[in-house]
Amino acid sequence: MASEPLTTEAMGRMPESPAEPRPSLPLRMKAGLLLLSLGFCLVLFLALDWIRSAAILHHALAVKTSTCRVADPVMHHGLKPDCAFVEHWGHDRFDYFTNSLGLRDQKIREVPLADARPRVLLLGNSFTEGETSWQDSFVGQIAAQLPQYDFLNGGAPSYSPSNYLNLTRKLLANGVQIDEVIVFSGVFDVFNEASFYHDVDASGAVAGPVRQQWNISRYAKARFFVARNFMLTNHLVESVEWFLAGHGFYHLYTDQFGDAFDMEATAWTYRNVDETDPHPAGYAPLGAEAGIAKEKAKMTLLWRELHQHNIPISVVVYPYPAQLVHDSAESRQVRLWRDWCEGKCKAFISVFPAFFAVKDQCPPSQPGCWYLSHFIFGDFHYNRVGNAVVADAVVKSLEQARPAKPESTNLQARPAPALSH
Repeated sequence: MASEPLTTEAMGRMPESPAEPRPSLPLRMKAGLLLLSLGFCLVLFLALDWIRSAAILHHALAVKTSTCRVADPVMHHGLKPDCAFVEHWGHDRFDYFTNSLGLRDQKIREVPLADARPRVLLLGNSFTEGETSWQDSFVGQIAAQLPQYDFLNGGAPSYSPSNYLNLTRKLLANGVQIDEVIVFSGVFDVFNEASFYHDVDASGAVAGPVRQQWNISRYAKARFFVARNFMLTNHLVESVEWFLAGHGFYHLYTDQFGDAFDMEATAWTYRNVDETDPHPAGYAPLGAEAGIAKEKAKMTLLWRELHQHNIPISVVVYPYPAQLVHDSAESRQVRLWRDWCEGKCKAFISVFPAFFAVKDQCPPSQPGCWYLSHFIFGDFHYNRVGNAVVADAVVKSLEQARPAKPESTNLQARPAPALSH
């Protein structure tokens, strides 16, 4: 029986013949192309990052920046009086002022020889100077909470007892009336006395090291290279470092001094240190133990001279990040100054317990939260929160034993002469 011819409608309902399969790329070739694309994107990102960073650096170098920091024949370095500039520290920038005495202050101001308020001189290194805005530093916070006193900030980077002694002598010689002195003793002081400062003559004037040695690891050099030349990449790396530090992976290379969580300069309280290499690699020429002895001797000279002027002295000790990782609240540094203060100090204040209490409050999942919350990231200095811990301890001590002016004090407010440098 003859079949009926297929109509156009019927032909449209017939199944189509299967299409020829397209040839697919081998898996290896796909992976290779993906890696090639990622590599091209990475190279392009780094190239653009380098160009951008170079432009920013060129602009920064082209802009003439001012500073109040100067060399000093007695204290090695100091500050210009009545000066203002914008300080840069890490990613932060802030206004910086000095008063007529050449000391950091809230603003440029004329400091009289005498003040009706009890005057307290605060001595220390960069922690006391404050590597942050005035209101965030612990000196600024102390002054804000106790306006009934006149606080003088005698802190400066890398100062140690040799400088505390010389600065106090200079102020007293210029007729500046001081009613109380508080020394903020950091673990770095031993390192500086052992390897950085040496007495020029019998006057106590100091100079820096004759030679220096830099033992910077390859990783640290690479890290600094990235930070300088690839700023966007550096931000990404910092994000990873932030995560690791918060989770208890304590390794962070910040500058030439090494790992912020175990640098040689802060390790003498909990391990053996380099006694043979000069600054900043080690404690030569004196060594750590001789550095401790020198530090104590300079502090004893300071105490004796203050005692002759009937000026009480107090000592505050505070921890660096490395000590919170490897040391204890009863650090050798704490014991050293507690013992020294016996029979000498109006007050001895340790803020080690307060910082260890902060560390103990961190959850097990984030054991390094204390560093992220109380320190400037990528640094060993305190942020506003960390400075508040120190300020609160000092304020509490001053409220318990208030500074007072001697009855014979001349309260005539005469301008103090600018300290020569």
